[in-house]
Amino acid sequence: MISKQRVALILLLEGLASSGVQMVTIRQTVAFVGSSVLCTSIIISCFLAALALGYYQGGKTAPEKFTRALLVNLIVAIGLFGIGLSYPFVSWYFLTVADITAGIPGLRNPLVHLLSFCLSIMGPLIFLLGQTVPLLLNTADQNTRKSEAAGSATALSTIGNVVGCLLTSLVLMYFLGVGYSIVINCAILAICAVLVISPERSPLKSALLGVAAISLAITFVANVRIPGQLFAATTPYSDIHIAQDAEGKRLIINRSSASYIGRENREGWPYIEMMKQAIFSDDVTGKNILVLGAGGFTLSAEMTGGARFTYLDIDPKLKSVVEEDFLEEKIQGDFVAQDARAYLLTSKRQWDVIVVDLYTNAATIPMHTATFEFFSLVSERLLPDGKAILNIAANPRLTDQYSLTMDNTVRRAFSRCVTDITSYRDGLENLVYLCGKPSSKDPVAGLYRDDTTRVTVDGYLSALNGTTGQD
Repeated sequence: MISKQRVALILLLEGLASSGVQMVTIRQTVAFVGSSVLCTSIIISCFLAALALGYYQGGKTAPEKFTRALLVNLIVAIGLFGIGLSYPFVSWYFLTVADITAGIPGLRNPLVHLLSFCLSIMGPLIFLLGQTVPLLLNTADQNTRKSEAAGSATALSTIGNVVGCLLTSLVLMYFLGVGYSIVINCAILAICAVLVISPERSPLKSALLGVAAISLAITFVANVRIPGQLFAATTPYSDIHIAQDAEGKRLIINRSSASYIGRENREGWPYIEMMKQAIFSDDVTGKNILVLGAGGFTLSAEMTGGARFTYLDIDPKLKSVVEEDFLEEKIQGDFVAQDARAYLLTSKRQWDVIVVDLYTNAATIPMHTATFEFFSLVSERLLPDGKAILNIAANPRLTDQYSLTMDNTVRRAFSRCVTDITSYRDGLENLVYLCGKPSSKDPVAGLYRDDTTRVTVDGYLSALNGTTGQD
């Protein structure tokens, strides 16, 4: 029998690690499926379903197997968490599934791949951890009323869930990175396993602890050592990698090329050069330019033209990585670490030029930055004679619902929009819009709005029929 104190501690720690699984799953899959409410809803739904099944199964376990089942579940969970959610495994899984389903209509959707990952990796992991509450109730002191014991156990596990969400996302990932977050959560599960073991040792229990120790060692290698060699930085928001060859360097964020700079001419992607031309076609001396989506900070890498650049990006570590490993020099301008829409809502400052370069591809569009309301905010923050320069990943022929509606949305929020196109291929390309403040309120049908936006759904459907201009 496990003491009440140990039961309470195990419940708290198990709840903490369970929420850690959810936070890490969201973070690790963002590089492959994007970060949208659709992705998050799939992860949360699978998490809750697996948790419910775990509660049910734990309650059906035979009495003589309570302690052993609890210990085995914790040990297996360490392996599933530490290896199954490591970047090397997640990368292998999604790339393999993408190759297998490439020619199968309906199954090549990234959301389907995410669902399969949740059902095969995250689901079984949470199923095991979900059994902890009913198993502990049966191994603890039986003198307490069942209703009181069940209520207390659920409350303790839920408190652990709350702490785990905050600890993993706001503390561990932010200060230590994703790899160490996984290692620490796995170590917490190992502590739970030690607390389960009674003072009487047995060969089986010793063997299971040995397996746990080996799993922790593998977890450290898979989540700290290997990513440390692959990435310049891993942050709560992204994996950042610098790829270089004789021609230049690429800044890769979550497997998508966010920026490029030539080794000799310091030029960037064609759409970047288009945006530079749009910026510097006028005299910008003394003007203030806001760039939403810093990328590689390349818009001012060659020259500033006497303008004052302010770059904004949600990832606070991006600036130091770019300065040290990409540009290899200080950025030309100021940097603000904040969400683009939140910044525009809270800052009433107006700008001569606002650049929007937030979309790596259609599958990773932040939904709240692709609506009429967002673009209207951008327009409001322009000076009367200011201009907006937007990079939109869309089909230049506007032959799909996503591309057509996105074009309508942009043109409704601004006026006098002209478009430069990097390619006329029938697929997703970089479209550069040059727009001014709106001069009329003529209605345009088919807009993406906050309360009814389908930008992610339409974007996924469009992405299935082509790829962006830059890979």
